[in-house]
Amino acid sequence: MQSPSHNLFHLSGLRELGLAPASSPQGRPWAIGVFHDNSSDPSGVVMALRGTGSIYHTPGDTETLNVLAELVIKRGQDGNLSLLSGHSTQLEQFLPLIGEVGLGRADTCYFRSLAPADLVLPPAPEGFGEPRLAGDADMDLLIDFYQVGFYSLAHLPTRAAWRNRLAEQLAFRTLFLLEDSEGRVASAALSSAEGGGAAMLGGVATLDQYRGKGLSAVCVGALCDYLFGGGTNTISLFYLKDNVPAGRVYDKLGFRHEGEWLLVPIGLGASFGPLLGLRTR
Repeated sequence: MQSPSHNLFHLSGLRELGLAPASSPQGRPWAIGVFHDNSSDPSGVVMALRGTGSIYHTPGDTETLNVLAELVIKRGQDGNLSLLSGHSTQLEQFLPLIGEVGLGRADTCYFRSLAPADLVLPPAPEGFGEPRLAGDADMDLLIDFYQVGFYSLAHLPTRAAWRNRLAEQLAFRTLFLLEDSEGRVASAALSSAEGGGAAMLGGVATLDQYRGKGLSAVCVGALCDYLFGGGTNTISLFYLKDNVPAGRVYDKLGFRHEGEWLLVPIGLGASFGPLLGLRTR
């Protein structure tokens, strides 16, 4: 909680799934804390879910950083960590300490945040419905939409896989959609993590035939307005630096730049990702 927007995936995972033993996580978050002598408060943490993890430490605590590096190297070599995801203030000074685990090409993303007072809601375009909160009754419409495939989203192999993924989303997080005149989902945006009074956005997508009409901005704006209305204090997101259209959307809505976010394959992720043609997202 010292930096909720940097630790949102951890906070959200704990809220949704609870904490599992580090030796047997079984699809739940695991965490290992570093403690100074005679202290009950952790000075640093390695935490992960489904192979993706990150670290958090008090800036300037070199001793803790070195212990965290030892933990990440071991977990990466054991196959329990394949991707590090985190704000550059946490990872930039950490990466030189873990070279022996094997590092893949890092994706450097813009990290941006939005406060309630800065949100600018764009006007809804003509010919489309109002953006609205999605529910279980929208499941098949959402599967039809996401199965089209979008660059910035995972590509799941079957409708059943998408149903499982979206059921978790609708149960624990938030998804907004916008429909065209035929009732199909034309654009959607979702929260990828919520907790600690903050939210992280992701899954922003629009069908190719409707690009350039401002639908993503309208959908993201409605999602942000809804989250702020529910008590969220800060909304953050990150996106690849070459995604210029995304930057224009977030400029329009009032997001401010807050440094960079790094996605770094390690261990097996660094070894096998390129062979499989995988790219971090």
